[in-house]
Amino acid sequence: MTAPASAADTWPDTPRNRAEIANRWAKGHDTLTIAEAIGLTEPQVCWVRARMQDDRHATRARPSTPRSPS
Repeated sequence: MTAPASAADTWPDTPRNRAEIANRWAKGHDTLTIAEAIGLTEPQVCWVRARMQDDRHATRARPSTPRSPS
């Protein structure tokens, strides 16, 4: 059994930051503008955006099922 992630392991990927980044991104802001507005670095914003995209795509992914021969 693994221990839960500490705050240091997940910061800057917090629910609040995810919401702020998603909201500002949807309004057309770029990563540098978002970073300056919420107090993160641009690489941190990019990293959080990438994790959000990974989570979204993982939710859509379906395990492939082998097809039976016809």
